[in-house]
Amino acid sequence: MRSFLDRMLLRIGFTHPEGRTLMRDQIIMALFTSLMALSVSELGEWGVAYACGALLITVNFWWLIRFAQGLLASAAGAVGGTFFRFFVRLSVTGAGLYAMIVAAAWPVWAILAGMSTVMVTILVWGAFRRSGANSVKEA
Repeated sequence: MRSFLDRMLLRIGFTHPEGRTLMRDQIIMALFTSLMALSVSELGEWGVAYACGALLITVNFWWLIRFAQGLLASAAGAVGGTFFRFFVRLSVTGAGLYAMIVAAAWPVWAILAGMSTVMVTILVWGAFRRSGANSVKEA
């Protein structure tokens, strides 16, 4: 699954290896934990809220990595386009949260738990990177 996701992400434009690794790991984390939450909750409201929170943050993270990758590729970024993309991402995230919390009245803790998958992904990535960096320095 990892190699399939790596190839797919590379094919659709995730050219920076660290960004591709982060995105791949976030997709796996969100998918695996969402399936577990849906299974444990027996397709109940909590599991659906968790899965939707994980999906929302994964889409947001996708846009963020693509944006950062674009900045790395081009030193002179368009300020107007950058602000526009930021506000589009913020609006989509706000609308998604409004729909889940207010309109659907899903449990906020389940949504937040799903959204926290990105923090776990970043912490695990950082821990592995740091441990790998230490072994390289020592070798």
